[in-house]
Amino acid sequence: MGHAGDRMMRDVLLNEPAPNRSDAGGARNPGQSTPIIMAYISRYTTISCSPPMKTSIRCASAAVLAASLLPGAATAPGQPRTSVPDVPQTPSTLLPVATRWTATLPAPAAEAPVASGERLFAALFDGRVAAVSLVDGSALWQVDQTVVSPPAAGGGLFHAATPAGLLALDAESGAVRWSTALESPVSAPLLWNAGWLIVALETGPLLAMHAGTGGIIWRRVFGGGVSVRPTVAGDRLYVSLRSGRIAALDLLTGEVLWERSLGGQPQEILLAGDLFVGSTDNHFYRLSRRDGALRWRWRTGGDIVGLPAVDDEHVYFSSLDNTLWALDRSHGGQRWRELLPVRPTAGPRRVEDLIVQGGLSPELNLYGPADGTVHHRLQASSELAFAPLTVPDPLSDGPLLVLVSSGGELQTVGRAGGPVRLDPAVTTVWEKFFPAAEDDGDSGAEDPAAPAAPEAADPETASPAPNAPPP
Repeated sequence: MGHAGDRMMRDVLLNEPAPNRSDAGGARNPGQSTPIIMAYISRYTTISCSPPMKTSIRCASAAVLAASLLPGAATAPGQPRTSVPDVPQTPSTLLPVATRWTATLPAPAAEAPVASGERLFAALFDGRVAAVSLVDGSALWQVDQTVVSPPAAGGGLFHAATPAGLLALDAESGAVRWSTALESPVSAPLLWNAGWLIVALETGPLLAMHAGTGGIIWRRVFGGGVSVRPTVAGDRLYVSLRSGRIAALDLLTGEVLWERSLGGQPQEILLAGDLFVGSTDNHFYRLSRRDGALRWRWRTGGDIVGLPAVDDEHVYFSSLDNTLWALDRSHGGQRWRELLPVRPTAGPRRVEDLIVQGGLSPELNLYGPADGTVHHRLQASSELAFAPLTVPDPLSDGPLLVLVSSGGELQTVGRAGGPVRLDPAVTTVWEKFFPAAEDDGDSGAEDPAAPAAPEAADPETASPAPNAPPP
């Protein structure tokens, strides 16, 4: 098998990709398998179990794993993994897919586009903000506005940080609804959630604002500051800090409920029962939602990138050793891993029953969750500038993938077949441009799916309603 095969055999059977599997003090990581002792040569493989493993079931399991890694069973790096024969392969509910429309922005996007309702908003390198219809790619409006950090959208508004501070544009017309100065530049992507706007500043403060008015509800200062988007769940706000800590806050008051230190800088947090988060210490963690206690962790060969994804059984994430990982969600054991053809720029996305992962390439791979088999490949017109955006399909009950290339091309991909849809269209966005002055005047309409934006209030007298700013 050679040295590479030896390392792969050890990685899978030991459930640990690094030689040092112990924490300080010699204790194994939570979720780590009982070690085994292996001896093998290229033609014949013998597995000898350590005393704790001398049961027929565990030894047989080790043998099956070892056999899958013998010559002929391994796959080439970056190639789809052969499906396990015993696992029935069910057809994907997403495939086949088809391109709905393509469009070209007047300039490349400077930040990842965001969506609300049936509109897509893009901040451009030339100092403009453009709104595009998700139905057919036609232009809705454009305004001169320089955006300096990843924006947010929701509740009928587009929120963005500018050189002068923070503002909200009306989603229907692009008109400025409110603006406010900030004491320092924004340090992390904005977060909109059910009428809340969470803003992190370079000087350390974290602001909870009323998204409809721009009023500050509370302010909390953290040492080291914040550089990744926080996460809201119910009446809790979870924040990854540059200092290597994770903090849980009361959303209504900003009170710190607990903090947990990791070995590196934590990335964006996914809340799914517990907290799932990667870090720059080459570990992926599951932490208790209640108090931040460690459930389990997994070591990789590189820093974890972006936000993970989960389903009922697995958690998926990517690392800078060009690997897509699937772990058991409950105990953290490895289910499969797949070498990526390019370096990932963001975490994977779960779209229907497939896992979508891209990188600095025009190609996106759609992986099966059971074993990492590549079920489909999407091809963009040129190298992708951002991770794909997943939004509800305005013409069906399925998802719509929005791809944004480095040259400013937009491409939407959705489920093929089903209800009658518009024919795929190729549009230059600004051929159908409607100036904001021609708007019908109904610029105050809110996204009907969002709750009504309440008035700002003193947090001391606010009623404790989860997921909504104080009335």
